[in-house]
Formats: sequence, structure tokens, C-alpha cells
Amino acid sequence: MSSHGMSDSCFTGFQCDDHHTDEVQSDPTSPSDIAIVGLSCRTAGGIDNLDTLWDFLLQKKHASGEIPPNRWEPWRQRSAHDAQIVGSITRKGYFLDDVEGFDAAFFGISPKEAEHMDPHQRLGLELAYEALQNAGLQTDRLAGSDTAVYIGVDSDDYSRTVMDDLPAIEAWSGIGTAHHGVSNRISYHFDLRGPSTAVDAACASSLVALHLARQAIMSGESTVAICGGVNVICAPGITHMLQKAGALTTEGVCRSFDAAASGYARGEGGAIIVLKRLSAAQEDNDNILAVLKSSASAQDGKTKGIMAPNGAAQADVARQALRRAGDIDPHTVNYVEAHATSTPLGDPTEIKAMAEVYGAGRSRKDPCYLGSIKPNVGHLEAAAGAISVVKTVLSVQKGVIAPQALLETLNTHIDWESSGLEVAREAREWPDDSVRRAAVCSYGYGGSVCHAIIEQAPPKRVRKSASRDKATVLLTLSARQKERLPIYAAWLADWLSAHGAFENTSAVARTLAQCRTAYDHRLCVDASSRECAIQSLCSYATGSENAGTTSGRVIRGAALKGVVWVFSGHGAQWPNMGQQLLLNSVFRNKLSELDLVFRREADFSSIEALQQGELGGSDKIQILTYAVHVGLASLLQAEGITPQAVLGHSVGEISAAVVAGCLTSEEGAVIVARRANLYTQVQGRGAMALVALPFEEVAADLGGRRDIVAAVKSSPSTCVVSGTRGEVGAYVHQLEDRGIETWRVNTDIAFHSPVLEKLLAPLRDSLQDALHPRPATLPIYSTSHPDPRTEALRDVRYWTHNTKAPVRFTDAVDAAAEDGFRVFLEVSTHTIVSHSVEETLKAQSLSECASFGVMSRNASSDRTIAKAVSRLYALGASVNFRSQLGDGPWSDRLPNTPWIHKPYWKMPPFGLRPAVQQHHVEKHTLLGGLVEIAGTDTSVWTTILDESTKPYPSTHRLGTTEIVPAAVYCNSLRDVAGAHHITDLQLRVPISITAESRELQVVLQGDAVQISSRVHVCKEA
Repeated sequence: MSSHGMSDSCFTGFQCDDHHTDEVQSDPTSPSDIAIVGLSCRTAGGIDNLDTLWDFLLQKKHASGEIPPNRWEPWRQRSAHDAQIVGSITRKGYFLDDVEGFDAAFFGISPKEAEHMDPHQRLGLELAYEALQNAGLQTDRLAGSDTAVYIGVDSDDYSRTVMDDLPAIEAWSGIGTAHHGVSNRISYHFDLRGPSTAVDAACASSLVALHLARQAIMSGESTVAICGGVNVICAPGITHMLQKAGALTTEGVCRSFDAAASGYARGEGGAIIVLKRLSAAQEDNDNILAVLKSSASAQDGKTKGIMAPNGAAQADVARQALRRAGDIDPHTVNYVEAHATSTPLGDPTEIKAMAEVYGAGRSRKDPCYLGSIKPNVGHLEAAAGAISVVKTVLSVQKGVIAPQALLETLNTHIDWESSGLEVAREAREWPDDSVRRAAVCSYGYGGSVCHAIIEQAPPKRVRKSASRDKATVLLTLSARQKERLPIYAAWLADWLSAHGAFENTSAVARTLAQCRTAYDHRLCVDASSRECAIQSLCSYATGSENAGTTSGRVIRGAALKGVVWVFSGHGAQWPNMGQQLLLNSVFRNKLSELDLVFRREADFSSIEALQQGELGGSDKIQILTYAVHVGLASLLQAEGITPQAVLGHSVGEISAAVVAGCLTSEEGAVIVARRANLYTQVQGRGAMALVALPFEEVAADLGGRRDIVAAVKSSPSTCVVSGTRGEVGAYVHQLEDRGIETWRVNTDIAFHSPVLEKLLAPLRDSLQDALHPRPATLPIYSTSHPDPRTEALRDVRYWTHNTKAPVRFTDAVDAAAEDGFRVFLEVSTHTIVSHSVEETLKAQSLSECASFGVMSRNASSDRTIAKAVSRLYALGASVNFRSQLGDGPWSDRLPNTPWIHKPYWKMPPFGLRPAVQQHHVEKHTLLGGLVEIAGTDTSVWTTILDESTKPYPSTHRLGTTEIVPAAVYCNSLRDVAGAHHITDLQLRVPISITAESRELQVVLQGDAVQISSRVHVCKEA
């Protein structure tokens, strides 16, 4: 698992310092080893995840059934002969429940284009995304990378359907129906720049795709590779061909290795595998499911027939794979996932070849076990190799060889006694005295042979994570469209209810935050407890948000520019404001550092004052305000929240300078403490008030007065006046008499006024040798300099000026907004300037913006900080969830977020006029295509009748002539719309059935029905 940011050479995720890592010794790995880090699958039987598949295998279930009833109906209606052929084709196999379903909106694909997309492409897209989720690879981090895509596909059923409908062809029909579109569509959607190739090697396609993907990584061409295969049965043609070739069973199930095997049953589905070089996967701390030791691919050459298997070639390609894996001893391979298509020739040929390679010289007590997934999910043809790899990976990962389904009597044409092989009839524990190692076979009916060696993953690194003070865990969800979020919330609530008791909530949070792609519509949920999380998720899913949920949409400015931290000035203080914060080790440690300065400079302890809740006078509040600012900044940074710009209000400017790297936190403490000492000279004589008038208007009104001035430009419509107590009081009363709102500021010092003039020289002298200012390491907006973007050093001169100069807060916010910043986070113990920021942004007519704080008076700091983090995430600001959640495991059991499927299907346009659509033979009716005669009460059903389409079983002869039974007439009349009973039935001339086709019409006129026929003449279009 990793967050997978791009480095110069590879994807990097959770990096681990040497002193935090214990290496578990394992067998040395080869430079050619490839890690399998992600899997996905979808097959018949409703299997759409790895857990369901594994349970299905262990229970020896099979998903055989009949093809959905309407899938082949258009071909049955095309002509009498097509109807006969469709009727003769086996309808049994392994079929997906929702092959028409596709989440086009998720991929930004229009409904019209989706209809013209081959279901192989749709299935491939969804499975690729699921596999990347399973791998913990965020798609936005993969974008632009050299990731390769190789997908096996060999059926073009749907392509023929789309391209035969000439009037309906669109510009996107070509790419939508082409084989290369299966792989290219994945590369396009996720912006992957590596090789992108569709692989057609018949039933070996997906294992050959894996082989090519492995080569792309080995050559250095790609860092990550997505490979696999998909298979969908859209039309009856290929099934008809395979049935003619004798490859299919009429039973509808695969019986690999069984004496009753008579051919295979076709299956729909797919599987996708994500690969990385093993060393890179270990470096990135990925969740390594298994190791692909090697692979080999070849052609079986000139055989008795192009579709005939060649056992010698199958054995050779297996030996080649063993050599490439480092001359692995075949006796160390304890399991072979066979191709095993259940054909009378194929199975014995393959078993003999595998016996030569893996069984030779083995005792009956130490056999190489055999198995095949085909009886469970069918022969997935182009996806067969990939689904076999998925099964094999699960087997080596779990240490269990899955039992063989539908096995009753072993095939008698195979010499099992001397083969050294054994079919696992029941689940078996893997021998624990060696590395779990397996082989996978896959063969195409055109002669392609492919083989892969897979072994268990090396032991995972054990991390020693530092203990954390985390009180609140956040679960994050995101979606491309807002309407998806409630669905995702319900999905996660259901999963937590069913499985959460067995999962660490922090592990689930890590998975969602670090392994899932974050989209624009976001939801953050307080998961202090599992029950709390479930309740909040359920509330959101039903249309209401409670205190535990925070939702929002990404603000472009937040995503692109980041967040401005705003450090407020005097006025945010409240009793007991830091008591809970002191329980956090990061916050407390930072204040312990600062206290060394405060005790030396002011004989004052910020920790003791916060613990006791006794804040003291305005001078001490200045010290505490700074201490809490810097402590909160350290805490937030430890939680993965960092600023991209800063600005400060009054004393908050010192805090901003520290966070921007202009000063050390100790230097900032010196400024605050020495200035606070000087403030005692003017303490008790001053006052300040916020007034609802613009700064410029008040400044003009007060003229050049020195006893009261406009001291703070708070927002476009408000400012703060500062001066002597008497003058401020008088001015406030004057404004109130005019109906202008005012608010007293809780201070007895006239900050930022001429009253402080006498303190400037002593302050300058006290700081002369105390500071070593440096250029800022991130944008810092000045609130005391006329130019908010000034790059002036934050030196003694600057802080002396800051003490008396007016606070140009609005100008600084304006500058930040002009520079593209849209999200402002107030770092203080209570929000006192956020409303001013909002008003300033609103004055610029900015609609997408936000300003809020990290704490609130008398509220739990853990909860308010968690809420702030939630809002930042919801707005698209960068949150380092590795810092937020710490190192630790992630939940590989958490399923993929659900798809929202809608049906998209193109029916074949065979050009038949409705009047000659075929009657349904199995329903014993003569009713074909219906035409309503406009302006009359006449309806006509037309069909074609011959020996191949007689609507009754067996024969019905009059002498030597086959005729339609009277029961068929009656049944047909019963099906006529509006016919409740039949009277006056006259059968004048029987309708004969011959090899020659007859066009037959059933005519309803009023309440009278007439049936007539004539010889059918087939005209060329």
C-alpha cells in the first residue's frame, strides 16, 4: 500500500527510516521478481470481489446457468434458419448477471457513447479501477506515468452488432468497438503513458498479457503494469462455431479432470492484475499479494491441426518458465493451476505434460496438486489465464489449496498412479516447510502456450510507529458527482456494520485516505468509535448531516494554491483554553521549549497559566496568544496540515513569521516576552473597540488625533479604534447615538496607537542582538507594512514598527485572494477574524472561498481541530493523512466503492421488416411480427414456416404430409390480443410443412381471425 507520489525513478509511498524498521529475514529475491500488488475479478455467480471468489472456491460451488433470455433473441428473429440454429445452440454456460450495466457517468462517458462501447471495454475499465483500488494506487498519482496496460480480448461479437448498423454509426463507434480500445481506453481514462496493447492469443490471451506486462517492467519501460483479460458473450456465432468444433459440452458445466468431461462451458467475466518490480513494491511499502517469479510464452508449432494441443510444447514452455525463475527445482512447485478445459483431448494432453515437468520422481506422499477454476466460473477464454492467476495468488497468499469443484470420477484416460500429480478434492493446507510456489498454465486454440510461476510474498516489514495522541479518527469518502456520496456512505455504513468489529478503524481510515483516489465531492466522518461512524454515515445517506459529518466540494483555489494560515491577535483568549491541548504531546513539548524563554524573560510559565486557567492581564495574554499559536501550528503540522501562505493580525504577525521560517520560535518568544514587559507601562490606560464603519472613513473622521486613532483595518466595512479609555468610550457613544454598531475589545492596552510611542525605543534596544531574521520559506503577507507582499526582513526595525503601526488586515487578505488563495484557516483558540476574512473575500465577489478556525470557545479542541481538518479535506486542501493517521496497517478487506450501473446495449439491426419477424417455436404459436394497419381495426402477424421452424414437437402427419396441428391454431388464436374465447372455428385447408419456406399470416379484423399462407420468396436487398 502506498500513497504513490512520483519520484524521479519510481513511485514512492510510505518511506520508513532505518531506526523505525525491523527487517524480517526471508529468502533472497531475484532482480527479476515482480510483485503482484493488486487484483480484481468479476464472474458469473455474482462474484465481484476476492473474498466472494475465495469463499465460492472453498465451497466448491459452480455458477452455471442459462444465458439471459433476451441476449440472443434478435438472431432467433432474423430468419427461419437462424431461429433453427439458435435453437440448437446450447444456452447453458456461466453468464454475468448484469452484462449491460456500466457506470458511464463515473468515467465521464455519455450514454450514447457508452452504448457504442464494447462491453469488454466497459468491463475492463471498471475492473482496472477496482484492481488499482485493491493495490492502493491512487489514479491521480498514476496520471502521466509510464504505466503499461496489456489486456487480453478475442471476441468481437458486439463490434459486429454496432458496425452492421450503418445508419447508427457514430464517430466514436470505431474506437468503441475495436480490440485495442479495451487497453487504450484504460490508458486514456487514467492518463497512463506506457505501452497500451490488446492481446489476442485466444484462450491464452490474458496470461500472455501478464507475460508482456512483466517484460515491460523488466525492461524498465514501465514502473507499473496493468494486465489481465475480459470476456463477454454478446452473440451466438462463436458459441455455434465452438459447438461445431466439438469444444463445448451441452451440459453447461466444465468438469476438469473428470471422466464425464465432454467439453467446456463458456464463461463471462474478467480479471485484472497490477504488477510492480518487487524491490520497488517493498520500497513503497505496498501490500504485496504474491510474487510473479517468471513467465514464458511460445507457440506449439505444426501440430495435427491448428486447434490440436501439443503436449511437448506445453512441457517446454513450463521448463522455460522454471529456468527464467532461476532454475527453480520443479519439485518445489506444489500446485499447478491447469488450463483444463474439460475436453477429451485437451485434459489428458495437458496432464501428461505437467506430469513430465512437475510430477516426475515425486512420491505419492508428496504429489504436486492440480486444480482448475473452470468448473467454478466457466472457461473465460480470453480472461481464463487472468482468473487462474487470481485464484492462484489467493491460494499462495492464504496457504490453502482450494478444492476442485464438480469432480466425481477421475478421467480414466490419464495415468494418475504414476503421474506424481493429484487433484485436490478437498481444501488442503499448503506444506509449511517451504516457500509456497505454484504454476499457472494457459493455452490458446490457435497454438499459443503460456506458463507463469507464482510464489508467496516475502514477509512484510514490521514498523515501529511512535505512540500517538490521536483522539479522533476521520473516515474520508469522495465522488465524482455529489449524488454518489450518499450511496457511498450507505455502502460504508453497511460494511462497517457487518465487518467493522473485525477491522481496526484506523486501518480503514488509512485505506480510504491513502489508497483511494480523492474526487471533487467529499465527505469526512468522525470515527471516534465505530458506532459513531456508522450513525453519521447513515444520517448522511438518508439526507441529513449531523455533527460527525462534514461534506463539501473542492475549491479550485484550495486544490491549486493551498491554505493561508491566519494568526489572530488579542481577543481570542478564554479561560481553560489550553487545558485539553496540553494533553497533546506535540503541543506540550513545543510550549515546554517556549517556557524556557518565557521564564527567563518574563518570569512566566505559559504551561502553568494554561493549566490553571488564569490568563492574567493583557501583557500575559500576549504571551499566551503567541504560545498557543505556535503550539497549535506544531500540532497541526504533526497532523499533516501545512500552510502554503501565512499572515498575522497584530501579535499574530510574530507567529506567522515563525511559521514562515523568518524567525525561530525562540526568537518569536523573545519578541513577545520583551514587548509584554514594556506593555505593563501602559496597561490599564487604554481601550479598543470594533466599529461598523470603513477604516478610511474613521481615519478621516479622527483626523490627526493622537489620543484615539483608527488602529485596525478589519474588513471593508469595519475597523478597530484604539486610544485612551476616555476618548474611546466617548467616540463609541457618539457612534451609537448615530445608530452605528460597536463592540468593545477585551483589553486595557491601546494597541497600535500613539499611546505606545514611548515603548518603541526601549523595545528596539532590547531586541538589537536577539534576532537573526531570514527570508521567508513560504509566502507571508504583512499586515503592518503598506505593501502586504513586502519581502522586508522581519528584523528589529520591522517589529518596532509593527508595535505601533495600524493593522492593515484587509489589505493582506485582499493580496492573498488576488494571488489565488481561496481558503483561510484561523489558527487561534477562537475565531475572531474569520468573519472579517469572509467579508473581505465577499467584497471581491469571490463565490468559491472559505474561512474558518481550528478552535472554538469552550469546545473540545480534539473535536474542533478534527472538524477543521475535515473541512480542509472537503474543500480540497492538502492533508497528509500519513501524518494524520500514522504508520500502520491498512484494510485489504475493504471492498471497492460501489458502481452505479445503468444498462447500455446495442441491439443488432438485421434489416428484417417487422412483418417477417419469426414466430417463437417453443411457445407453439404461429404469431410472428405484428403490423397494425393504420385507420382500421386490422392487425397482421407474419412469420416464415418450414421444417426447421415447426412450432410443435415430434411429427404430425396426415398420410405422408406434415401439417400444422389444430392445437397450434388454437394456441395462436388464444395469444391474439383481446381474444378471450374462440367460437366458430373452421379449418378448411390444412397448412402443410415442407422443406420449402412458406410465408404465413394471421390476420385479426374486428373479432374475426384468418390464417393463410403462401410460398415464401426470399428477395435480395
